[in-house]
Amino acid sequence: MSRLVPRLRFGPSARALVAVLAVTTLVAGCGGNSESGSESSASATRVISGTVLGDVQVPAQPKRVLAGWLVGTLLVDIGITPVGMFDDLKDNASPTALAKVKDVPTVGGPNSSVNLEKIVELNPDLIVTMTRPGIKNLDLKALQDIAPTVALEVPDPPAVWANYAKLADVVGKGSDATQRLTDLDKAWTDIAAANKDKLAKIGQVVYAEGSAQAGNFQIATNKALTYERLTKSGFTYFTGADPNPARYQQQISMEDIPRLATANAIFFEADTQGQPTQRTKALLDSPVFKALPAVKAGNLFPIRTPYTYTFESANFQLEDVRNAVQRYTTAA
Repeated sequence: MSRLVPRLRFGPSARALVAVLAVTTLVAGCGGNSESGSESSASATRVISGTVLGDVQVPAQPKRVLAGWLVGTLLVDIGITPVGMFDDLKDNASPTALAKVKDVPTVGGPNSSVNLEKIVELNPDLIVTMTRPGIKNLDLKALQDIAPTVALEVPDPPAVWANYAKLADVVGKGSDATQRLTDLDKAWTDIAAANKDKLAKIGQVVYAEGSAQAGNFQIATNKALTYERLTKSGFTYFTGADPNPARYQQQISMEDIPRLATANAIFFEADTQGQPTQRTKALLDSPVFKALPAVKAGNLFPIRTPYTYTFESANFQLEDVRNAVQRYTTAA
């Protein structure tokens, strides 16, 4: 998906500018404050291992975190208001999350160049970002020259959620996140336990959404977070999905919509209000889609914000899944 194709542009001149600004900032910070040295020596640090940049020494309790690529919504969810953020936060953030960062400056991001000078001016004590193999335009070294930088690998979107606990630990909120993740896992399995008989009668379900590829739609595969949450909740997933997929989504021609006929319930990509996203609306408006047995029976259900990897989003989806179980109707 396009969410994972950032086009950040760095160059030697930008890195040179950062070096100059960093030196200027350092010199300015060394004068006129007799307490700065003692405060600095008293600052606790620790080492974060297993990052793309290897072992990174970071503040034990960072105060000025800059949100890099794909981490802004997670930081807000964790309880951290960043001092600056890549502009991709706006792509998936809920109105609630956006309200919390309305005064936070952006520093560019996936759809523009990154403003390194602005990052220096924001004086972060920690930069956190996601990255992925093969990415060419995310210059982690340039960020590392400004402040300690923790980069976590995400080969595909579901890995963003897989990194939630690690990210929380990096910013000093690890224990809280671990407990919340445990509670969330139990919430999915509680749905399965409480509705075992009805879920068995429902049979196969599928998650479908629109696609950026013209003439196609896509369904979740067993590499998708949506698949994981539906199956944890006790649903039997669609056997028509590729059992050995390369990615978390499977592209299917719009001409092949009838293959979904064996699914007794269909979940679709929705926004925070439960309405289909723009790309998915085209799929749902198709006369062929409307003729599917599950749709005609009224067993078409939203999954809100499937690409926002926060507890807020997970709670939306818990509510959606519970509602789907209760509202499911056996076709006449």
